[in-house]
Amino acid sequence: MVLDVAFNPAPKLVAAIIDRAEAKRLESLLHEKRARFHYIMNGSGTASSEVLKIFGLSGTDKTVCVCVEPAARAGAFYTALIERLELTRPGRGIAFLLPVSSLSASVSNAFMAGITEQTIERRLENMDSERIEKEPELEAELILAVVGRGFSKGVMEAAKTAGARGGTIIHAWQRGAEEDIKFFGISIQEEKEIVAIVTPKTQKKELMQAISKACGSKTEAKGIVISLPIESFAGIELGAPGKEG
Repeated sequence: MVLDVAFNPAPKLVAAIIDRAEAKRLESLLHEKRARFHYIMNGSGTASSEVLKIFGLSGTDKTVCVCVEPAARAGAFYTALIERLELTRPGRGIAFLLPVSSLSASVSNAFMAGITEQTIERRLENMDSERIEKEPELEAELILAVVGRGFSKGVMEAAKTAGARGGTIIHAWQRGAEEDIKFFGISIQEEKEIVAIVTPKTQKKELMQAISKACGSKTEAKGIVISLPIESFAGIELGAPGKEG
């Protein structure tokens, strides 16, 4: 069963991409804040050595974390994540906040447990003032390209020709099938690579078209490309396409 969260305080997805050396600090924060629904994965950055040097980064090994939190807690958790991992400092990593439209009934019930009506009312009362007081920021999107193993380089080459400055590669596996799975007629192999790119909303269409042309479903990469709206982000400056600053 899936519940539409319009009837509940809408949950948020909080995500962070940091250097792997900072993973222990992240895990400590997750334990302290009692983040119940979180997943940690290994990834690798795609920034060039010149970019790494500019931002003072030591390497490209990354830790990727995604958490689903109730709306009443998501904002505070997101702020704590930025502060604890010092993501306002260049090169420390990035974090972003995305809306969630639906979730399973069991997760929804777990979220609602312990959230009082007063908490929900305070959150709703503060929404308008938060919307007014919050400084306007550039609208951003998270592009996710899922391709066969070995094709992530092609995704990033295509993305960079369209203005992307970098991304993160996550290694993944399709489980639960002895043979390839068919998804809308596309053969999905077991080993996959997911390329995550944060981009200005105005650049999304151009990037997705470039990636789809180079590594889409009709190519050897058999790629699937999607985008998700980002509510807020930290640790990255999104300039004009092709701009490094």
